[in-house]
Amino acid sequence: MFPNLKWLDVSSNKIAEMPAFKLPKLEYLDISNNNLEKVNDGWQGHANVKVFKTVQNKFKSLSQFKAMPKLEILYAANNQFTALSGWDGMTALKRLHLRRNKIEKVDEELVPLEALEYINLRANKLAGMDQFERLFKNPAIKDISVLNNPIESNVSSFNVIVAEVLAKNPKIKRFCKQDITESNLLEAVYFKQFKWTKSEEERKRKLAEEKAKEAAEA
Repeated sequence: MFPNLKWLDVSSNKIAEMPAFKLPKLEYLDISNNNLEKVNDGWQGHANVKVFKTVQNKFKSLSQFKAMPKLEILYAANNQFTALSGWDGMTALKRLHLRRNKIEKVDEELVPLEALEYINLRANKLAGMDQFERLFKNPAIKDISVLNNPIESNVSSFNVIVAEVLAKNPKIKRFCKQDITESNLLEAVYFKQFKWTKSEEERKRKLAEEKAKEAAEA
């Protein structure tokens, strides 16, 4: 049925389960605003879908959307994701929108996506840089937003978090909706030097303590 259909919008209906329809030429799919929680067991993905919208549903994992090798843009705001994981079957993904979910962590073993350039994690629950930094494994990443996450309140100023991000990945061009400037890059260099100096001071302090302890016990 509908073997040549390229555009399908079933948003704002009352679909209880994402059906396992087979539309070989489908390129655009919108299932938003249905309160969907699961995908039919017969779902085999779609080889040609490039844009997929699933906003305002109740999905908990990206892994349910398997076998979408040509997917470039995914809109999945306002769902129930608690971790960023399961995007293995989206190898062509360039833009990922995950605003207003409940994401607390980024999977440590998350497979890097070679084409991913932009990810919006605004209004989630990321608290630590260690989680955030895992996104840098994606070699093409250059635009990230983590506005309204706990990570913002864990630093003294926005400039500090920008400097820390650029110290880890100077290829970032835009952060939290602000373009990166030469001034930001320079601050990152000073920040990296400052962190190294503090680390060296701490290392030497601990070394001196150990030597003093050994001398006292001799």
